[in-house]
Amino acid sequence: MLTRYQSAIMSLANRQVRPSLEVRTLQNFVNLQLAYCLWGLVPGSISDEASPFNECSHAYLAATKLLLERLQRADDTRANADALADQINLAMLEDATALEICSNSFEPFNTAQIIMPMWADMTFNPLGILLGCFIFGASAGSLAMARGGRRPARSAK
Repeated sequence: MLTRYQSAIMSLANRQVRPSLEVRTLQNFVNLQLAYCLWGLVPGSISDEASPFNECSHAYLAATKLLLERLQRADDTRANADALADQINLAMLEDATALEICSNSFEPFNTAQIIMPMWADMTFNPLGILLGCFIFGASAGSLAMARGGRRPARSAK
């Protein structure tokens, strides 16, 4: 559920007049963790516990949740953060699947430690294989475009 509201939470944090060091640290962690998790674009990152990106994704979602809690304590964002938290809680109650707990939801996170995707598990995950094929195809296509279809020059005889 937090993935739907993540941009709103980050936007609220960015609008803080005098953010605390803790808020800035959480924002930086969320941004770094999100980048390492390929911005949550890998299908099944959250919904598939066997996904190599599941633990990685839970780290940025946990940090996003903590960021919202910190924004609820700040004077300049309290009202908006409370309203956003209420909106998220209501959406979770309306969507019964949002209340399901994943095994990686219990993992603690530390803003000094980035959680990497389990790259070794990519070979055993169908979505990982698909992602690998996509990356390989995109790389090959980029190289072909970089060459611009140029042919080697012929030598004059």
